[in-house]
Amino acid sequence: MYDVAAMIDGLHALMQINVLTFIFLGFALGFFVGAIPGFNDANVMAILLPFTLLLEPTTAIVSMVGIYCGAQAAGSIPAILMNIPGTPGNAATTLEGYPMARAGRSGFALGLSFGASSFGALIGACLALALGPILGLFALRFGPAEMFMIAVLGLTVVSTLSAERFANGLMIAGFGILVSLIGADSMSAFPRATYGVPQLYDGMPLIPVLLGLFGLSELILLLTRRTIADKGTGESTGWAEIRAGFRESARHKVNLLRSSVLGFFVGVIPGAGSTIGSFLAYGQAKQWSRDRSAFGKGNPEGLVATDSANNATATGSVVPMLTLGLPGSASTLVMLAALVLHGVRPGPEFFHNFQVDAYTILFSMFVAAALIASLGILLARVAQRIVFIPNALLVPIVAVLVFTGAYAWRFMAFDIMLMVIFGVLGVLLKTYRYPVPAFMLAIILGPLLESNFLRATRIGGVESLLASPISKVVAVVIVLSLLAPLLQMLVARLRTRRG
Repeated sequence: MYDVAAMIDGLHALMQINVLTFIFLGFALGFFVGAIPGFNDANVMAILLPFTLLLEPTTAIVSMVGIYCGAQAAGSIPAILMNIPGTPGNAATTLEGYPMARAGRSGFALGLSFGASSFGALIGACLALALGPILGLFALRFGPAEMFMIAVLGLTVVSTLSAERFANGLMIAGFGILVSLIGADSMSAFPRATYGVPQLYDGMPLIPVLLGLFGLSELILLLTRRTIADKGTGESTGWAEIRAGFRESARHKVNLLRSSVLGFFVGVIPGAGSTIGSFLAYGQAKQWSRDRSAFGKGNPEGLVATDSANNATATGSVVPMLTLGLPGSASTLVMLAALVLHGVRPGPEFFHNFQVDAYTILFSMFVAAALIASLGILLARVAQRIVFIPNALLVPIVAVLVFTGAYAWRFMAFDIMLMVIFGVLGVLLKTYRYPVPAFMLAIILGPLLESNFLRATRIGGVESLLASPISKVVAVVIVLSLLAPLLQMLVARLRTRRG
């Protein structure tokens, strides 16, 4: 299964100057796209798809790997500096990154983020290289019942996102699930709550909702302040603070390893996505932390967990695309299309029939991880100054990008109106201290919950949800995740009484 000669040939093919050039160009383009809220790496890859026919199959795919990894890493820039996720997978980055930026530690937060992202991508690449040929077969075991349990596990993160107001978190998550069910029924195609609006027939579009809840709402709230960073905070000290953040990320070895491994395996599951991986990693980091009260206030542990998991998920999602022909995300769907157009059919025999190409693609992830640590840090030095630009100048510029991003998703004016509606809703939620990430997570997980629940119960009844060993293991993890905060509270109270 593992051919050393094929690995050497794959590495040699990767080291060709033209291949490395296209990886670099792809990463730079993806980095630029990821840093602009609302612009999507999958859309850019789809636009460039016809041009990849002029390249060799391997060169075309590794350039797309560069775009994918660059966008995932750069999406943390607007998430940290402006509380606007660059990609849906960066929504969890806002939880700890933005409070750091507001405290005048934008450079430290960016260094921490890119350090965690590079380590996450590196660990994910190592796991993909070591386990890629066999993990694809394991992913086939995840049917509707297992995917339903994974979605339920994702919703348990709501308890960590709203520890101070748990009831508010549950209520807003329930509302988010209701919103996610708008559109055609996944089984019967019967329209629900669309009120005759054809643009909602395919469901609630993710990007306009994301930009409204995080982007437009934050721009409205920024109008009440002079700059993003709170008045009186010292400016970041340039390279020194970025380097300090990068070094700090390396100190969280256990957190990095745990979050990256978790993110990678979530990425291997087709359809799970980086959003679930980053939120799950955040929840685990909070539950294992010695100081849970520091989360939500700019805790490095949370930022390391989310960004390492996010980038490890991106590398993990490539594995089922190569080994099963099942794309784990919209970006890997475009990669799959590129391979098919070049006459290369991914599947269980891919590592046997196209060994050199397979290892070239896997080794390209190591190059992408190195680019995150180098090019990302260089660009972070420029990006960190955003938090000190007067909001009177910054808000109009970002507003143009946000409105453009909402329209560019489906090229519909309706999406701009939808973004405005959710922008106003986001302002209300933030004003009355309802957890916006919990609402967004529920909207993302809602369709996954519904479709897999209906499929599983129609195939084997309700009892089939816990029939397989995988479902039982996930159920145990769900129970432990829900009980962990309660047990920690009880232990803290007992220690207080004894003290």
